[in-house]
Amino acid sequence: MDSGEDRRPRKAFVWMLLTIVAGVGGATGAIAIGGSGTYDMPPFRAELRAWPATSGKTEIAVRAPVIGRARAEAGTHNAPIDFRVTIVGVSGSATASELAALRNPRDLMTVLARNDSAAVRAFAIKLGVLALGGGIVGGVVVSFGRWRRIVGAAVIGLIAVALVGVAVKATYNADAFAKTHFVVDRGSLDILPSSLPTL
Repeated sequence: MDSGEDRRPRKAFVWMLLTIVAGVGGATGAIAIGGSGTYDMPPFRAELRAWPATSGKTEIAVRAPVIGRARAEAGTHNAPIDFRVTIVGVSGSATASELAALRNPRDLMTVLARNDSAAVRAFAIKLGVLALGGGIVGGVVVSFGRWRRIVGAAVIGLIAVALVGVAVKATYNADAFAKTHFVVDRGSLDILPSSLPTL
């Protein structure tokens, strides 16, 4: 028969495993539910969306009243998260080359990459906060009021999302859009950007 001392390490391992699952699961759920926001990415305004996935894809889209949505996607990174960047407005100060980029996914990615640092940083912070909050909720669910388990789940959720972020940054390849083309719901790309709201 096992002694009490033999059962303690086993019980501690089970609780540690539950805390890890709660932290990662809570962070994943929070990002799936709340991982979106609208940001200025000069000369455009864009909605950013992230959700847990296994494909590592990015979708670039342009949403306008007349065409509905023009979209293209590519496998851009090796991390369990997908992204969508949807252009919803354009600045009146946009140059001709920036406006022309709305017709080609690779050119649009190039323009966004030049001016996206503030938006990407703000979005990454939001995802981190969501992961922390989701980890706390997951910890509360399995902790039975033990604050150390709640804190542990929160930290684990945050670390998990940080590791995913590092993997995205290390493997991201915008050139994956080089051979893609926009698919339009209706109409033609020729009417862009005149159909986009002006910022």
